[in-house]
Amino acid sequence: MAACRWILLLAVVAMSLARTPAGAADTPGSLGASAATSIQNFMAASADGKSFRIPAMSVAIGRDGTLLYVDGFGDVDDKHRPAAAQTIYMVGSITKQFTATAVLRLIEKNAVVQRDGSPLTTATPVAKLLNVADGWTLEGGPPITVGNLLSMTSNLPNFTRRPPHELDPWGAVPAPRLLDGIKDYRPSGFPGSFEYSNTSYFLLSELMETVEVNGLSRDYRRILQEEVFSRLGLADTGFGSDPSFAHRLASPHYHRRPRFTQPDWLKGSGDVASSVIDIFKWNKALMEGRALTPAMRDVMLSDSARVDVWTYYGAGWFITHKDGVDRYFHSGTVSGYTAFNLIVRPRGNHWVSVTLLTNSDGVEDMDVLADKLAALVLGP
Repeated sequence: MAACRWILLLAVVAMSLARTPAGAADTPGSLGASAATSIQNFMAASADGKSFRIPAMSVAIGRDGTLLYVDGFGDVDDKHRPAAAQTIYMVGSITKQFTATAVLRLIEKNAVVQRDGSPLTTATPVAKLLNVADGWTLEGGPPITVGNLLSMTSNLPNFTRRPPHELDPWGAVPAPRLLDGIKDYRPSGFPGSFEYSNTSYFLLSELMETVEVNGLSRDYRRILQEEVFSRLGLADTGFGSDPSFAHRLASPHYHRRPRFTQPDWLKGSGDVASSVIDIFKWNKALMEGRALTPAMRDVMLSDSARVDVWTYYGAGWFITHKDGVDRYFHSGTVSGYTAFNLIVRPRGNHWVSVTLLTNSDGVEDMDVLADKLAALVLGP
């Protein structure tokens, strides 16, 4: 009987260890226990009808490049396959961080414009790269530049809010057709003012195909794969429409008829799929100056555009500076998925990374949850 009790105890311990994520303690009051409670309460609130239901969520929390806690909650499909650290979700507008990085990498690598051999910079007029941009100038100001697209200050309409009337938001659209569909757009509003627009990042994905490095030109997907995903070891990051990723995605949970899910509607602005571990790796590489040089990283995280009293936009990141703390963050919402990525850096102190990915669209207050999880690491 004693031997049976020992076998049973060992089995229980083994199951507990299998569920405990790497680096997370399982003692009461630990980061792991506190984080799990916060996430479970958040998901329970949605199940009670206070928000959209969240079938599955994965989370990663790290400090100074060390992964402290990673786990999954809920089921990713109707077969009750549990969410895990490796579960892949569409990340929505977190894609913009990768698109911006690819453009800035091309600038770092001295890319030149195919049309005239001039160097690619953030000051390069978009009209020098794309024919559709002829006549795109800020009211009373200079032509729209690559920097305007990166910082969302192009003043161009957001095509996912007002799609070209001849294109079907529920169908597929080749990138050249979408590019042709927005050629009649014109900037409007105060020159250089911030307006969140997927149009800007679609144009960035297109213009990076019009430059070359050392005589080589590449398409958007190859550039992101080579300059970001493969280079930084993001093995579980790719494009949601690729067969190799499509079958691995957590099943989407829709609250409205899905739009813009077909290629190439979200090219450059929301077409990437990833896991929380890979997004953590991405945050780590950025903060350590490996994704971009420190100087170019500072361009990405600069206060390029004023959003409101406290908030700025850099290139793929919203930014706030308040109470001695810098926050860099971006949400992502596409049909069937919601994501949030956060880096918190008290000035002259540690930095904390929190990534949340879910398979439900329209989930609210993920920023509040992310801040709460970051506070567990930073303390009062």
